[in-house]
Amino acid sequence: MKKFLLTLSTLVISIFFLLPTISYAGTEAVVTLSPKNPTPYTSVTATLVSYLFNVNTAHITWSVNGKDVLVGVGEKNYTVKTGEVGSRIPIYVRAVTANNEVYEVNISITPESVDIIYETPESYVPLFYEGRSLPGEGAVVKFVALPNISEGGSTIPPSSLSYSWYVSGEFVDNLSGIGKQSALIELDFLRSFTTVKVVVVGPYGTTATKSIDVYPHDVMPLVYTYDDILGTNFTSLITKRFETTKDFTLSLEPFFLSSNGQIGDTVSYRWLLDGLPVTPFGGTLLSMRPKEDSYGARKLSITVSNTKRRLQKVVTDLELIFDTRN
Repeated sequence: MKKFLLTLSTLVISIFFLLPTISYAGTEAVVTLSPKNPTPYTSVTATLVSYLFNVNTAHITWSVNGKDVLVGVGEKNYTVKTGEVGSRIPIYVRAVTANNEVYEVNISITPESVDIIYETPESYVPLFYEGRSLPGEGAVVKFVALPNISEGGSTIPPSSLSYSWYVSGEFVDNLSGIGKQSALIELDFLRSFTTVKVVVVGPYGTTATKSIDVYPHDVMPLVYTYDDILGTNFTSLITKRFETTKDFTLSLEPFFLSSNGQIGDTVSYRWLLDGLPVTPFGGTLLSMRPKEDSYGARKLSITVSNTKRRLQKVVTDLELIFDTRN
């Protein structure tokens, strides 16, 4: 009887050591994603990682929606393509080591997205200008995040999301928080471009991220002819030389100058005619009346500057040639 009990005990112990040990998702084995925050309709690579066993020698099974899609030794990577925003892809990973230890991980991939648009509220462009207003050096730019995030099958309103804003890699605390969908950011004049990133997080941790690079644009002081009735003639750009046989008025349009191009404490226009200062109407309109029966040329130099944005200073030179001879 004792011999029977001893044999039974030995058998139980042997069976105990032969049974596999199972460890679920935790520090034993994890699955990482690249990219970390998948967007809709993109490829995502899932990688099994462990510091307790060698994944390169383990027998690994990948299952998606309950169906085995990849099986083999060392198959630690699997790539899947995401669907629309909020569509969930359940993934189950099972790894069996050479020691017959089993590790299991369950994850789900749910693509989310966020876009960033920006505008330059202080950069000057003429009224009814069809092009885009571009930021000058050191200009203040308004960034707006447009998230598309869902949790539990419902789209989360932007006001319920948390926004974390980063400028050139640095977290900006006063711009970040719940519902802070937009941010006013001054471009870094010490860099050739400014990188702005936003990380959007839902109430249950769903995350989307986006970053863009914004390049400053040189201020462009463009000169056109001006009509008292029709206003600035944007089809008559004057580049280096202007010839006329009658009276004329020039209009300065300081494209992309901050402070909306208005003269004030920071913005100034300096006009020099043959080296002597002249005072245009409103700082931007200069009327000239050549003498009758005369011919000649004059040099016009215009300096546009913004003391608040010190890199926003530019000079344009024109040659004015008139001939009023009969």
